[in-house]
Amino acid sequence: MSLRAPLWGRGNLNSSFNSEIAASQTPRNDTKRPSWSWKNIFGLELLGLLVYLIYLYLRSHNAEINGTERFMDMALLSATGKTNYFPFVDSWYAGKPVNYYYFGAYLMSLLSNLARLPYALTYNFSLGLIYAQATLLAGGLIYAISKSKVFAFFGSVFLTSAGTVFFANCVLQNWLKNIPACSYASSTRLFSPSYIINEIPSYSFTVGDLHAHLLALPVFLLGLSFLYALWLSEKRQLSLLFVLIVLLGSIGLINPWDLITLTCLLLLVIFCKSLWLMRSGDWSLARDWLVVLFLVMFCTFVLMWPGTRSFQNPVMGLGFAPSFVKVHKLLGSQWPTPLTAEVGMWGLFILCGVYFVSKHTAWRKMEGRFLLLLAMLSLGIIVGVELFFVRDIYSVANPMYFRANTTFKFGYHAWTMLTIATFAGLGMVVSEYKKQARWIVWVLVGILLVSGAVYPVAAIRQFYLGGTSKLTLDGSMWMRTTSPGDLATIGYINENISKRTVIAEAVGDSYTTFSRVSTYTGQITPMGWQTHEWTWRFHPVMPGAVNGETGWTAVSLVAGDIKALYETESIGTAKQIISKYGIQYVYVGMLERNKYAGLNEAKFANLGRVVFSSGESLLYKIDDK
Repeated sequence: MSLRAPLWGRGNLNSSFNSEIAASQTPRNDTKRPSWSWKNIFGLELLGLLVYLIYLYLRSHNAEINGTERFMDMALLSATGKTNYFPFVDSWYAGKPVNYYYFGAYLMSLLSNLARLPYALTYNFSLGLIYAQATLLAGGLIYAISKSKVFAFFGSVFLTSAGTVFFANCVLQNWLKNIPACSYASSTRLFSPSYIINEIPSYSFTVGDLHAHLLALPVFLLGLSFLYALWLSEKRQLSLLFVLIVLLGSIGLINPWDLITLTCLLLLVIFCKSLWLMRSGDWSLARDWLVVLFLVMFCTFVLMWPGTRSFQNPVMGLGFAPSFVKVHKLLGSQWPTPLTAEVGMWGLFILCGVYFVSKHTAWRKMEGRFLLLLAMLSLGIIVGVELFFVRDIYSVANPMYFRANTTFKFGYHAWTMLTIATFAGLGMVVSEYKKQARWIVWVLVGILLVSGAVYPVAAIRQFYLGGTSKLTLDGSMWMRTTSPGDLATIGYINENISKRTVIAEAVGDSYTTFSRVSTYTGQITPMGWQTHEWTWRFHPVMPGAVNGETGWTAVSLVAGDIKALYETESIGTAKQIISKYGIQYVYVGMLERNKYAGLNEAKFANLGRVVFSSGESLLYKIDDK
């Protein structure tokens, strides 16, 4: 296959370049090209099902949709499943359109609706599906490049399940000191306190937050696979370009951070193709590849436009880290990133990369050159987050954490791409050099696998096997013992109120069990997690802002109105609040009774009637008069 073959139907390029590329792509005699027989397809599906079931079995030991930010993810999942239009009304802010990435949650809710599954089950099934998809896609890409099933297996498991050398060292140090092992949570927070976040897929699959970055992981891997196909493409392939556009547009709606990284890789692919063409003298063909780039990007943003036109971006642009650190006197506050963290995160990848490059014939092949692009982009990310950061709410509200999101989101991509590049590259070296290099490769792989295995062993023991609850995949079952009235009311709403409506409940802050009714039903409450709503709608200088107003006042005013609704003795005041937010139901449970010390419940009987009760939990339907 020649990179120099005509892209738009014009003549071939000079023979010297063609010979170089053709030689680099000559199939190795000791390997076989993928054979897509029905037997192989069935085998892969069976493997995916096995991985899916293994993950769900582990998940059944701790399936609670409670703690961390799982409430937020569950609210998006249940709301997207019940809405009839987009952007839908925010479950936690009555009357306001949702202002967060919800397309990934919608895809999962769509599967849930087709299967007629409760969302509390779908949540955990979705985690299992993403885990299985990511494992297969990572393994498939590594195999496509290296033609090694062994390295495809190890690489796919490493990407989804392995931890860092930093965490392994933490466990070793604690063991030597005879103190308790490091918490699995320290995998993503390397220091205490930690002002940077270094999350990787293994932690995501453990903690079980169904966040946008996790929902996007299979699509990101699929994007890498099709960019690899574009890298090898010898001519214009409309089907390939169409798939790329759909993939990039989809991932841009699921998690825009992923779109940035994939776009950078697309630019590298097209730039290298065009550069080689220009060096050989075919400027017109190089121009055609640049046209391809423009068309793909233009069509991608056209595809995304309906889903983003109403989105209020809380990002304030790009900041220069050294200047920010100087202004806020943050030198030494984990900036620059301590060397121990850099080595603990990326050291082994870099070591393997250096060894791969030392094997000249391996990296000069087209497959190897693609791996170098992945490595170059990953190193660019690692260096880039030291120099630049995305200016968001952290840089204003809590400057110490000014680059937490930046290191988190882009570091996630670096880990993914370096894993692919490392295992595919080492697989190529073994296939190319046989016995001469095999022992060195297996030493490197052994170090990777042993250090990476420390985290899943600790996470399984601490997160999954540390409790005594019965096995279940229903993420709402934790309420059966802690708040059975809430669970019963949620069940009633899900069975009897299909249309989304506004239900008042107590307002609380993030990382609590407030907003549990709207979270588990997909219904709307006037105000949910206050800090999250403020974060999603944050603006440094709002129109007409006074004293640096960033949007918190509007959020707190709603919370104040709901407090007044529960505590006021005035029927007139209650009616005004009910009318203001379009409230059709009012819920009174234990949280409401504990939150609002001056709760006046009698007025709700005058404003409507009880439609459901369970213990001390009451759901009032407000009369339409």
